[in-house]
Amino acid sequence: MKKGGVAVLATIIGAAAGAAGSEYFAQKQVKEKGAKIDKFKSYYNMLNQWLMLKQEGKSLERYFVDHGYHSIAIYGMGEMGNRLYDELKGSSIEIRYAIDRNASGTYSDLDIIDPEDSFEEVDAVVVSAIFAFDEIAEIISGKISCPVISLDDVVFEM
Repeated sequence: MKKGGVAVLATIIGAAAGAAGSEYFAQKQVKEKGAKIDKFKSYYNMLNQWLMLKQEGKSLERYFVDHGYHSIAIYGMGEMGNRLYDELKGSSIEIRYAIDRNASGTYSDLDIIDPEDSFEEVDAVVVSAIFAFDEIAEIISGKISCPVISLDDVVFEM
């Protein structure tokens, strides 16, 4: 009788632990998916605003000129960084270099340096990875004396 009671108790404890573990992993997946959704919503909102500016005949160049940023670096050469580069290419804003961990995944003709390298001075560094701006700004702000600004701020302050 004792062995049967222990077996039942062990089964109940095992089932409870399994249910708790399953719930933990399910909640973790929900949080990860929520974070991805938030990231893409941020990009959508920024791109929508950027498109509205373009339709009004405005260029992001105006933001940089108005703030005295004549030479910049772009942090993050994914889709947003490349769109910024394309927007400013041929303008009065000199894009001196880009900063990216994965230089092989970019198509621009910019010099691309690793975030661990030392940075040449520019008037501003524009972070295109808007969802990770705070972490990126913290990492690079000690390596350069210029402002570190978010592409999101550039677009929404126009």
